[in-house]
Amino acid sequence: MKKKTAMITGAAGGLGQAVVQKLVAQEFMVFVNDNDADRLKALEESCGTEHVHALCFDVTQEDAWKKAAATIQEKAGKLDVLFNNAGIFKIDTIEDTTVELWEKTMAVNTLSMFLGIKEMLPLLKNGSSVINTASIASFLGSKNRIAYAASKGAVASLTKAAAIELAPRGIRVNSVHPAYIKTQMAEHAALATDRTMEEMGARIPLYNRISTADEVADAVVFLASDASRFMTGSEMVVDGGQSVN
Repeated sequence: MKKKTAMITGAAGGLGQAVVQKLVAQEFMVFVNDNDADRLKALEESCGTEHVHALCFDVTQEDAWKKAAATIQEKAGKLDVLFNNAGIFKIDTIEDTTVELWEKTMAVNTLSMFLGIKEMLPLLKNGSSVINTASIASFLGSKNRIAYAASKGAVASLTKAAAIELAPRGIRVNSVHPAYIKTQMAEHAALATDRTMEEMGARIPLYNRISTADEVADAVVFLASDASRFMTGSEMVVDGGQSVN
């Protein structure tokens, strides 16, 4: 099959949708995952079912990943890009963070990426690219976000470990580290901290605003492309300079 293929988790979210649209514009066949069946179906229909194929499943379940891999094998026979993007985010103090929230955050944000790489590995060939969504919280920490920050720190380490192991096979593994993106997660943060998105963006040196999904998606698409063919184990920070301010 000559057409390039991609698998994207969390595809119905703001960043996921932006990446899907950019890859479809580049003539990719894109397999899209989310746990919201209605939004996933709408995404499939808006992009065209000849380009996008919906796979609604829980990314924390190993058997579900195995079934997804079998579907991609049947329809495409290979996978050029795996974008592990599914994630959850909740603001809570250490005292208010329950074990249930901790375990769910780790499962969705980190376990899902391990399972994705593990189960899709037979489909990934020399030249394939794996991209994991991390966060600047992975190296900065973040007040009242202990589960989220810990999970994204794990994503950064997982990415580097996978990059070393898969380099001999010619498979690249990189992570993208945004700050807030103008999506539902940023809306949740604004409400939880009693701020507007404009106030949240005021501390960002470049343009004094938070990023758009389209801006971060461009970085993801770069990591998916041959233009980044000598990059692996890299942390691509896309935060308008917030982490160095």
